[in-house]
Amino acid sequence: MLKTRIISVIVTLPFMIASLCIGGMPLTILILLITFVGLYEYYNAFKNIGHKPNLLIGYLGTISYHIAILFNRSYILMFPILLFIVMLLLFLDVVKKDKSILDISITMLGLVHITFMFSMILFLHKGLYGRAMVWLPFLTAWLSDTFAYFSGVYFGKNKLCPKISPKKTVEGSLGGIFGSTVFSIIAGILFKKIGIDIPLYHYGIIGVLSGITGQIGDLFASSIKRFCKVKDFGSILPGHGGILDRFDSILFTAPTVYFYVKLFL
Repeated sequence: MLKTRIISVIVTLPFMIASLCIGGMPLTILILLITFVGLYEYYNAFKNIGHKPNLLIGYLGTISYHIAILFNRSYILMFPILLFIVMLLLFLDVVKKDKSILDISITMLGLVHITFMFSMILFLHKGLYGRAMVWLPFLTAWLSDTFAYFSGVYFGKNKLCPKISPKKTVEGSLGGIFGSTVFSIIAGILFKKIGIDIPLYHYGIIGVLSGITGQIGDLFASSIKRFCKVKDFGSILPGHGGILDRFDSILFTAPTVYFYVKLFL
C-alpha cells in the first residue's frame, strides 16, 4: 500500500507543481479537471444510497462559472448569480417529479463545496504575491495531515469526533495545527528571501487557521462518506482513493488563505 501511494505521488505531483508554477491557462485547466472528477465522485457517493443529484447541471454550472472567471473581473459576484440560475433549473426537475428537494440540495452543495472552493486556488494565484501564496493551502493542509497522523499515533488518547472519524484524536488535531503553523512560518521566511515583505506573524495566523479549517474539511468529507456508506470517494489516485480523498483539506484551506490575504494583506 505504501509503495502504491508513493508511486501515485511521483506520477501526479510534477503536473501539480508545474501548473502552480506556470499559472494561467494550465492551472485553470488543471483545476477544472480536478473539479469535474471531484463533482463526479461527490454525486456518485450520494447515488450509492439512492439519491439523484443532477450531474449534468453540476458540470454545466461549473463550466459557466469558469468561463465567467476568464472574462469577468468580478468573478466572485458571478457565483451567487450562477447558483440562482441553477436552483431555477433544478426546480424544474422537482416539478417533473423526477427529483426531490434533497436532490436539489445535494446538487447545489456540490457546486459550493467543490466548484467554488476549488476555484479559490485560481483567485489566490491571481492575487497579491499569488505565485508564492498559492502554495500555502497545499503546504498547510498536507503538513497538517502528516503531523496530525504521527501525533495521533504516538500521543493520541482522547477521541476528537468518534461518530465521524473514530481514529482522530485531540492530540493528533493539536499536532496538525502545530505542523501547519510551523511550516507556514518557514514558508514565510523563504518567501521573504525572494522579496515578499509580509510580517511573519501573518504566516503564523494563516498556519493556525488553515490547520483548523483543513481538519474541518477532512471531517466534512468523512461525514459525507459515512452518510453515503462509502470507504473512499473514488480510486483515481491509487493508494490515496479519489480526488476528494486527497484534496478534502485543501478545499477548506484554499478559501482560508485567500480570504485572509484579501482582507488583511
